[in-house]
Amino acid sequence: MNRFLQFSSSLIRRPVFARKTYSKWLWGLTGVSVATGGSFLYCYVNHAAYDKIWFKGSYPSEIRELLKTAIWNESNKANFNYGEALKVYIKILNRLDEKQYNKLIDHYTRIELKIADLLEKLDLVEDARNIYTELLYRYFNALNTPGNVPEPYRSEMIRKDLRLLIKSLELNRDLDLGKRNLLAHLLLVQEEILCKSPELKEFFDKRKERTSKRLMKASNDNEIGVDDEDFKTFVNSDNILMEQDGSMILDLQKKSSAWEPFKEEFFTARDLYTAYCLSSKDISSALSCKMTTVEWMVMADMPPGQILLAQANLGSLLYLEAEKFESDLSQIKSRCELDPALKQDDKIIKALRFLNSNKVKCLKMANQCYDSVIDFSKKNKRLRFHMDDQLDTAVSQAVALSIYGKGILDLHGGSLLKAERYLMDSIKLAKEINFAELLKEAEDELDKTRALKLKEVDDIDKLN
Repeated sequence: MNRFLQFSSSLIRRPVFARKTYSKWLWGLTGVSVATGGSFLYCYVNHAAYDKIWFKGSYPSEIRELLKTAIWNESNKANFNYGEALKVYIKILNRLDEKQYNKLIDHYTRIELKIADLLEKLDLVEDARNIYTELLYRYFNALNTPGNVPEPYRSEMIRKDLRLLIKSLELNRDLDLGKRNLLAHLLLVQEEILCKSPELKEFFDKRKERTSKRLMKASNDNEIGVDDEDFKTFVNSDNILMEQDGSMILDLQKKSSAWEPFKEEFFTARDLYTAYCLSSKDISSALSCKMTTVEWMVMADMPPGQILLAQANLGSLLYLEAEKFESDLSQIKSRCELDPALKQDDKIIKALRFLNSNKVKCLKMANQCYDSVIDFSKKNKRLRFHMDDQLDTAVSQAVALSIYGKGILDLHGGSLLKAERYLMDSIKLAKEINFAELLKEAEDELDKTRALKLKEVDDIDKLN
């Protein structure tokens, strides 16, 4: 179901960043809204010099006058003269170079970002992309060079690096390059988080030990399958509590300081990596990334609504992985039909068992993901009652997607009556919450379900 794949990849969270004078809001590859620029305080290698020169946040008078001119040129009072504004900002950057401003501090980078912004407005996208790329490498190299970024400023620089990474992907047209950049920067941030969080370090050590045992067993069997042994969902009444007003709180007593101040950007980047994996048809990597993301979102004390939606999306990815196993099964069975002798081949028999086992595991886990969200919504009537009032649309989307997912699973399993009921419920809820993307998908799948029901009736009539 290719459209289901497209739909699944569109459900990326839409984080809200503080708007600044230099921000530009854009809609990206998967519906992520990001802000670039901003007025953060960034490091100068010399702490005392940094605080003395930059803490008050002012430019020299000459630069301030040039800024006034540039801002005037790009305003409606000058008929949005972006070309002239661009010339002035380039002049400002040259002045900053002459004064040997540090190229990592915000006073320098905000001018670069403004130049890139104007280049986009002038449809010089390639030039804008080059600026974002150069600045991104600058941050990455600085963060990877010991002693280059003082400890008090690392977290803020990581935040800016992630924002710039997300922004650069808005203009990226190279799928492999985007995927590599995401992976490199995410690994950098993960190392930073592990250094700050003993809890996460313990989590990684346990996972590493579990993976090693799995790989050792797999090496003996010459196959690596889906691991459902320790699979669990995090959406339940023990973890997420409902307040009297219908709002939700996370009750996991996790310390999330290691993720600050960049956790929104970090999880947005991880979701983008999942989307890039889906775009390159690497469903296994997308699934692995999302499974880890859901666990980390809980540890990072992310908003419960986002965890619900992540759980529902995980169910969708598990279903896609099951479809992949089923496709591989069909190919082998087709070969066996052409050459019946293959049915007695030990390797073929083993492959069929392996693929079928993993397909069943994925479908089972997908069902668990959807059930956890649906059961939670049923047990908390106030959640449904306040559905229209929810500020976080992720809550209602998670419930609607899970109901739709149950319908897809039943359709896949041949339970047409149950599939029809779930799909009708998802359509009703999608209309209530204006979830247009899901509405179209659910209506299409409902049409298929009803067509299959009619065919079943016709087949029975023919037999009689």
